[in-house]
Amino acid sequence: MKPHIHAGWDWVKEHLYIWIILFIYQLLWGFFLYRFIDHIVVPLLQRYPEPAPTELSRSLFHIEAHFQLTKTTEYAPYLWTLVGFVALRMLLTPLIHAGLLHSMSYSQRNSKGLAFFRGMKALWKPISLLYIFELILVLLPAYWIVPKLIALLESAMSANELLQQAAPVLILWLVGGWIVHHLFLFMQFGKASEQSIWSALLTGIRALLPILGISLFFLAIGLIGSTLVTAAAMFWTGMTALLLQQAYPAIRTLLQIWSLSSRFDLWQKTDNKPI
Repeated sequence: MKPHIHAGWDWVKEHLYIWIILFIYQLLWGFFLYRFIDHIVVPLLQRYPEPAPTELSRSLFHIEAHFQLTKTTEYAPYLWTLVGFVALRMLLTPLIHAGLLHSMSYSQRNSKGLAFFRGMKALWKPISLLYIFELILVLLPAYWIVPKLIALLESAMSANELLQQAAPVLILWLVGGWIVHHLFLFMQFGKASEQSIWSALLTGIRALLPILGISLFFLAIGLIGSTLVTAAAMFWTGMTALLLQQAYPAIRTLLQIWSLSSRFDLWQKTDNKPI
């Protein structure tokens, strides 16, 4: 895996403008999402009983919340705003993937210029279609899993019992969705490289284990980095914590595109090898 990770890093260094664009995108997205959540959560916290609530005051708070949700439509603007956020995210994600994959494919052909934006224009339709099919397949098990989880929630006697029964199902769903994501990623590699999606899928299956290994490697780095930043922010408050929290999205974005370029390099090298 090391040569492919090194090749992925070389690609990132040659396309730093993409990293900057995606960092700004993530920063703006995080800012507006934070402002939206803050606009909802702060008024709710202001209505929470203070000082420490008694059983009666806590029950009254829950009754009021239930009444607001079931008997009024005050939540509707927030709900539609949230739906709009999700829809916008679903629209932009395949566009960004199209630009990234086009840049990775055409960097091997010495393509000049801003291939990232050309890729958005050239590949947005097939990449978006594959993205929709991927979402359908990943979310399809929810039809059976969600009712089962609701039944577990109603029958569980404690939080530990609920966790023990629900965790295996959720982990299986998560791992299955992760593998399905990579299978569709191979098809996207094929579209970006002007190949048949089925041929690209077979190539990806041949290199599935090392590609998953690269993905796990970067996931582990991201998790460790997130843990360290959170821990440092707890111990070093003030300006240091603020700088760490603002800098980490740039590191996370860098790891994401580095991981993708490394997996693409491995897929491409496997495609060039004879079976």
